[in-house]
Amino acid sequence: MDSMNAPQQRSPETAEEITSAIFTQCLMTLVQSADYLLGKVKAPDTGEPVIDLPRVQLIIKQLEVLDNNAAKLSIEEQQFVKQSLQDLRMAYVTTAGKRPEDDDKSVDEPPSDNSNSAEIVKDSELAQKNDDPQESEEEEETNQKRFVKKYD
Repeated sequence: MDSMNAPQQRSPETAEEITSAIFTQCLMTLVQSADYLLGKVKAPDTGEPVIDLPRVQLIIKQLEVLDNNAAKLSIEEQQFVKQSLQDLRMAYVTTAGKRPEDDDKSVDEPPSDNSNSAEIVKDSELAQKNDDPQESEEEEETNQKRFVKKYD
């Protein structure tokens, strides 16, 4: 009975309306992804919020490109892009405590902490292998396949 009281949505009929609906849906997907990456939605597998500010910055940059090249968009689409961009910037500032433009360096440069920790782990593994050369030779022998050429 509730479905009778709800207003029926008109499905798009012309090619322009269909294109506009697809564009709007894509923008909504981008904004929802940004909300997820800002920790507004908990991850279904862990139940913990996910915060990935560099990826949110990339989404903001994508929306900025759309906003700068919005000449061919309808007025409603332009307004939707501007509103989404403004809302996303405000959510970023609320979460990060700074503007996305202030933190552009972290998007362009890969984080050095992760690469250093990975190198440290590799170095420690190599040091452990070098401590006992007999074990490393045995591991190499078992990992290598031996090919024997047969002559008849």
